[in-house]
Amino acid sequence: MSVFLSLCRNKPVHHSETVIILADRFEYMSGTASVSSVPNIGEKAPDFELPDINMKSHRLQDYAGKKLVLAFFPAAESPVCTAEMCAFRDSLDELRDYGANVVGVSVDGPFANKIFTENRHLNFPVLSDYKRDTIRKYGIVMKNLGPLQDYNAAKRSIFILDENGKVQYRWVSDNPLVEPNYAEIKEALKHSKKKSG
Repeated sequence: MSVFLSLCRNKPVHHSETVIILADRFEYMSGTASVSSVPNIGEKAPDFELPDINMKSHRLQDYAGKKLVLAFFPAAESPVCTAEMCAFRDSLDELRDYGANVVGVSVDGPFANKIFTENRHLNFPVLSDYKRDTIRKYGIVMKNLGPLQDYNAAKRSIFILDENGKVQYRWVSDNPLVEPNYAEIKEALKHSKKKSG
């Protein structure tokens, strides 16, 4: 069960991950997620330029100098995505204590993300990859979303990037109903803080 409590979450989602520790770095891949083009641990994360809910453009380089939790999610206002983003909302102060910012990314348009952000009182940027370019760069395209064939949403994915934009942790799920393991995210940030401290 998640160690992050959220008022938006109705019940815990049980899941299992394969844990790989490489050269003091963390990697978590769920189930049979395809990792052929997912950025490897230690690699520079692909850059992006995406609008937020107010049409302001954000680039990866804007977050240089701090750790970044990059949280891709399939669909704004869907139950599991809502639970996940609310978990990050409720834990943002704790994550910032580890020197990290949080950014959510979906393929929903800025207007849908604005409604989502306002309805759920999200306190971090939510960006729109409406062209699907970024999810392709990160190798996390989910071709079908439920009955919507060829919709091309984001697989639920977490990337923790260090101050130089290099991947320190990655988690990608082929199952959109599975939430990330929030305790592992916190542990990876804690581990990273010890190394840099």
